[in-house]
Amino acid sequence: MMFQGLRFQPALVATCAAAAFSLVAASSAANATATPNTAAQSAMGVKFGGFFSDQQKTAVRRAFAQKYAKAKQCPEGLEKKGKSCASPWNTRYWAVGQELQPAVQVYPVAEISAALPPVPKGYEYVRAADDILLISSGTKLVVDMIEHVAS
Repeated sequence: MMFQGLRFQPALVATCAAAAFSLVAASSAANATATPNTAAQSAMGVKFGGFFSDQQKTAVRRAFAQKYAKAKQCPEGLEKKGKSCASPWNTRYWAVGQELQPAVQVYPVAEISAALPPVPKGYEYVRAADDILLISSGTKLVVDMIEHVAS
């Protein structure tokens, strides 16, 4: 028998069994309902990927461009590429619906805060590279973002 010499920790076995049961129960519940689970698509009342309107995104990009169009230096976290500021990376390390990784450097957005809608209670705006993120203050969950504000 393959498991003869192994000793199992009772607490670990109970934890694994509970996790497996909750996954099966969640899967069964999801399959039983035909309507999408809107609670899973929102974070405390703010819909994932649906906070910023197209007009707000345009206004924020315009405000950022006006602030840094003729600046000799880019804001911290961006670098000069040609005549504009841009992200130093070709990829993102964040996404809507995922926690912001601790290694991602974020910066305040005070310079364009007037162009942003009022921040909901329990959330904050930050800039990561050339994206403006709305994140949950406690969990650092990315709820929505405005991509490429510098371009």
